[in-house]
Amino acid sequence: MSRIETAPERAARAIRNLIKSNGLGPGDSLPAQRELAATLGISRASLREALATLEAMGLIRIQAGKGAYVADPHDGLPRDDNQKRQAAQVYQFRLAIEPYVAGLAAQARTRDHLIALQRSIDDMQTAFEADDLITAANADTEFHEILLSASGNPLFAAAIFPTAQTIHENQMLPFANAAAIKAPLREHEQILRYVRDRNPSGARDAMHFHVLSAATRANIAFLRP
Repeated sequence: MSRIETAPERAARAIRNLIKSNGLGPGDSLPAQRELAATLGISRASLREALATLEAMGLIRIQAGKGAYVADPHDGLPRDDNQKRQAAQVYQFRLAIEPYVAGLAAQARTRDHLIALQRSIDDMQTAFEADDLITAANADTEFHEILLSASGNPLFAAAIFPTAQTIHENQMLPFANAAAIKAPLREHEQILRYVRDRNPSGARDAMHFHVLSAATRANIAFLRP
């Protein structure tokens, strides 16, 4: 199962490469959206999605009327109330679903699922080493999608599908926490160990910890029973 990268994600990578190749630092402005869209050969709508992705990852800031500029990595990640509310709902939903899915996957997974899960972890590690956060975020999402498939119940994937893009965008939020950016990799490795060992309670608990830790890294609080 290989997740297809979208045009906005490709654009986000290109913009990040532009920032690095041009030596732009915190506070430096990015080119105007019209210029960026023309340079990248994409629509303004795709560009706006790409910029929103980079902002969610804490790499840029966007100010109305002033455009986008490179963020200071030591800054906090400002979000309005609607963004915080949506993120809290996503993590609340994930906590209700994903630990159960991981437990099922530990019982129903096949050898092909194990290979795919390990490949997503390897892809994430390679992306981190290359400082390619877009690919790392995609590998992160793919790991969770493979577990949905490994659960053996297609209704879980069907339930998540309508909000898959929103979930993917919110999975990028912890990447803004530079101090703990590789923590998801270690947590994925722990989940895979339990899934490989056919240990459903271990997989469930590891996923529960992973989702809560991701929310903490993203500085998102939400109501739990």
